[in-house]
Amino acid sequence: MNDPWLPRAALRLGFLGLTPLAVSALVSLSQHQDTAHLGVMSFTLYAAALLSFLGGVRCGFEFMRAPERPNPLRLMFSALPALGGWALALFIVIVPAALGAASAFAGLFAAQYVWDHRSAIDAGAPEWYPLLRRVLTGGSMIVCLIIPLAGALHRF
Repeated sequence: MNDPWLPRAALRLGFLGLTPLAVSALVSLSQHQDTAHLGVMSFTLYAAALLSFLGGVRCGFEFMRAPERPNPLRLMFSALPALGGWALALFIVIVPAALGAASAFAGLFAAQYVWDHRSAIDAGAPEWYPLLRRVLTGGSMIVCLIIPLAGALHRF
């Protein structure tokens, strides 16, 4: 039977969505410089895409909460982590020497989580959503710290 507090399908799909982030971060530890660089670039772009997805979820919750009059401030806040993620991704792609900045993705995931944790139920999210986000955000933040480790190991 599915646990009503954290449906198996949501947990499985959540971890499936986290897998490319983890795999690309691990690839960044490669001793082959071109392979490691590819890992960093794929990590960076996927992290930005993941933040965009989370913002889209929040935007959807707002439209469900108030379909006739969604709150413009909440809609704006739903876009901020994605915009920050894409700005950070662009910075890392343009300035590869700033690899340590990839750890800032952990901060963006944390900011998104804090907002989700504090307001998800009011926004119309299922009761289990904050727990799912806590598990996946914790995993994302740990994975985000692999990239600066790769840079510290002088892989680039």
